Amino acid sequence: MHRRLVVTALLPQPEPQPTYPEYEDVRREARGRNAGPIGGRNLDRMEDVIQRRGGDWCTAVLGRHFPGLRHTPSVDGFTLLVADERGLEPELPESIVQARAAEKARRKEREAQAAAKLEAEKRRWDLVTASAPVSFSVRENTRHTGVGGSLRHVTAAVNLVSGRSRRHTAGRALCETPDRTNPLHLGGPLDDLPPTCRRCIKYAGLVRTLDTPAPPTPAEVATLRLVQSGVVFTFRPARGGPAARDTSQRSKGASGHLGRKVDAAVQKAEGRGWVEKDQQHSRTEGGHLGHRWRLTEAGTAALKG
Repeated sequence: MHRRLVVTALLPQPEPQPTYPEYEDVRREARGRNAGPIGGRNLDRMEDVIQRRGGDWCTAVLGRHFPGLRHTPSVDGFTLLVADERGLEPELPESIVQARAAEKARRKEREAQAAAKLEAEKRRWDLVTASAPVSFSVRENTRHTGVGGSLRHVTAAVNLVSGRSRRHTAGRALCETPDRTNPLHLGGPLDDLPPTCRRCIKYAGLVRTLDTPAPPTPAEVATLRLVQSGVVFTFRPARGGPAARDTSQRSKGASGHLGRKVDAAVQKAEGRGWVEKDQQHSRTEGGHLGHRWRLTEAGTAALKG
């Protein structure tokens, strides 16, 4: 077995900027005490001074940032002892005061930006949940953490579906597939935090309950809009069977003057209960007689949705 050797390396210290006139004399005495072994008693005294006086006092005495006794030369420790024995109370260097003020301003700016981002995320999430078919819970991933922290996912208490047939299992994140072999580990519900998983947010705006029909596809939406415009009629020409046609466009063939044939798309929309045919004849803008197709209430709702 190989024993691991740990070496602590001290980084180069910046030039001191002391604010008190006794610095050189204190430093000279500290170097004299540092000539021999430090000893456990001196280490204990140094630690006591650091705990009693605090980090700001140590920084002011040394004239530069004090990173702690383990990360500073031994002569600095003796410098603190000498300054404590003399009862010195120096001021912090101006450069350190300015650096702290600048860091405080940057921290406040970061906090303000984070607060504004969180507020925007809350507003976006409120818009999604306002029209959601069920209530959602926001839960944090407790196993994996990214650069920006753990993702917050969306879950529902019931099974849902989105698109044509994508299922979302109850209690699981909306972004997960039902057959995922390694499910996410999620914590308890978060009361006042919006989700950060983009896929979950996307699906939250698309999901529906299992008893809700699927929304129309882009092609079906185009058919519904065509019917809504009032240009779809069913004609029974001299030859062939009846067919639904778009009277706003001419097609090839003997019956092209009646319009482009859209019979299959209209029959599909009728099967879903979105369109219905007038029982009475009416005339097109071109003067042809046929049965006009219209949207049902379900079709109007599907088009708006």
